[in-house]
Amino acid sequence: MKKILFFTAILLFIFSGCQSNELSQGNESPSITKQNNIPEYVQSPEDVVNMHGDITNIDKFFAFIENVKQGFEDKIRVVTYTEEGDPMLHDLKYDGEVIQSTTDTRRDTFGSGNINTAICRSIDIKENEERTDYDLTGCDKTNRDNSILVIWK
Repeated sequence: MKKILFFTAILLFIFSGCQSNELSQGNESPSITKQNNIPEYVQSPEDVVNMHGDITNIDKFFAFIENVKQGFEDKIRVVTYTEEGDPMLHDLKYDGEVIQSTTDTRRDTFGSGNINTAICRSIDIKENEERTDYDLTGCDKTNRDNSILVIWK
């Protein structure tokens, strides 16, 4: 009787170990990052991507700036990568009057890790010999970074 209980206990132990290992290896969704179930960023061909000063789709960015100047509705996503390679998303939506700015830093390992939205009136362009800065102005929230993009010459 003791041998049967001993073997039953061993079998239960083995099966429970296999089951928990199986659950931890195969059921994680590939579109969710491991940290706080944040959706993984998948780059769109439409995104303006700033990879440490190397900017792709800059023409889409300039078209957005021009549409804002002309009063035409438009939207764009600017993705800036950190030194560690983490994407920070900045969605801009212009409705013909104001710009809705939404920054998503949840994928930045060393950042604030949140989503922040503000309504802004315009885009300020500051040029000097080294760079051109594009910043939002007239925003309803003052405790946030209103930088959109920096283009180095």
